[in-house]
Amino acid sequence: MAELGTGLGLTFQGVPPSIFGAVQPNMPTPFVDPTATGDFAAQETLARLYEAEFQDYLTRFFPVEQRLISEMQEGFPEQQQAEINRAQSVAARTFANLRGQEQRRQAGYGMNVGSTTNNALDRTETSSIVAARNFARMRADERRMQILSGGLGSITQQRSAV
Repeated sequence: MAELGTGLGLTFQGVPPSIFGAVQPNMPTPFVDPTATGDFAAQETLARLYEAEFQDYLTRFFPVEQRLISEMQEGFPEQQQAEINRAQSVAARTFANLRGQEQRRQAGYGMNVGSTTNNALDRTETSSIVAARNFARMRADERRMQILSGGLGSITQQRSAV
């Protein structure tokens, strides 16, 4: 394959894949016509290359950008739910450990855990799980807003706290 301008990397067949990636099958191959002459030949060739580059952007990168923007606006619902579930399971596991410790402590004295203690642990566990879920939800929303604003909100919070 003969090269047309070594520094530009243009070929008779089109732009090499190292610059724009693989050419999509439904896209026309950007073609540099070596026989083009006239006052506007270079201009038209460059315009065809720019158009091919823009079409490549529209087919490969634009859909990814749009998906990321929509996920940012929606708040990454899957990740947010996973974070909430993690916070809930950590709180539940902590209270299961606490309940086991209390049972072992009471058993050391030859006693059983009473219903008053169980009820108090149940209420505390429920409120802790709710608080953990709410905090995880608030933190996910705060993180999303920081990403959307480029982190500007966190800078102003740090300055106002000082």
